[in-house]
Amino acid sequence: MACPPNPAVLGILASCCLALCSCGAPVEQTAAGAINQAASAVESSALALDLLAGERAGTPVVETSLEDMSGELEEARKELQDTLPETAAERELHQRSSKALERAEGALSRARHALAAKDFPGPTQENPDLGAARAALAASSAELGQLREQLGSGR
Repeated sequence: MACPPNPAVLGILASCCLALCSCGAPVEQTAAGAINQAASAVESSALALDLLAGERAGTPVVETSLEDMSGELEEARKELQDTLPETAAERELHQRSSKALERAEGALSRARHALAAKDFPGPTQENPDLGAARAALAASSAELGQLREQLGSGR
């Protein structure tokens, strides 16, 4: 013969489950992880362009690297987007981190575009050169590095 469920115990279990399900990672922790992942992707992309410039890597290898790093940035952005800031400080950090990730994606997109256009004559607004793309990645890396320091999540 089975015992009937105790309503008090069921209530406590339901409260615990609800509390556990509604708790996410703190915004600062999630932002630190996303910024670290993005910084790594940007730095790897800059290294790939440096290897291409030094003729130590070919276009197909660099293209694959930039594509992979683009996926890393997208993953970092989605990770951050999935957090819900509650306080004003968390909202400000979330917004700053999101903007930094958007700029990193823009820099990487510029690098991919420059790589694809590198065989066309002369850089134009539509076809940036690899040097300008490398500079954009460096600027993004510096911004992400500052956020890393603020979050205490640097290397």
